[in-house]
Amino acid sequence: MKPVYWIIVGVLAALAAAAAVFATLDAGVKPRAEDLGPAPDFIVKIIDGKKVSLKDFRGQPLVINFWASWCPPCREETPILVKVANRYRGRVRFLGIVFQDTVANVRTFEKEFDVPYENALDPTEAAAHAYKITGVPETFVIDSNGRLRASWIGAIDEKRLTGFVKSVLSE
Repeated sequence: MKPVYWIIVGVLAALAAAAAVFATLDAGVKPRAEDLGPAPDFIVKIIDGKKVSLKDFRGQPLVINFWASWCPPCREETPILVKVANRYRGRVRFLGIVFQDTVANVRTFEKEFDVPYENALDPTEAAAHAYKITGVPETFVIDSNGRLRASWIGAIDEKRLTGFVKSVLSE
């Protein structure tokens, strides 16, 4: 047989093995929060104009979601964030931090998805840098003591987000 044939067979076998490994990574995994250290402080400006920082959320768990209206995965995950925020209203706070977007786009987005939590602008991207985001969406779960307990890059699913929220509520 020609060497090209064996290369193709090898690549296909490697891809199949990788797919099997990745398929089992999420199978039956219950999201749990770990102590990742103190959550980075931030100061952002809520769309209505007031400034808030991490200390304003002390005493209750906080879910921070970095997002933008132009981001397709952000649009995909927003109904999940809204659902979980409504389910845990009064026990967990949610804060959207808008990345490279405009107030007009944020207001339109909030109405479109009936977002029940506050969204804030980060015009200097200081919060994005503090949390070392690599893009949007990214989600961070902070416990009531200001400790970073979980982070997720990309659109988060309901099972994972709910698991993270339950983990910080049960502490």
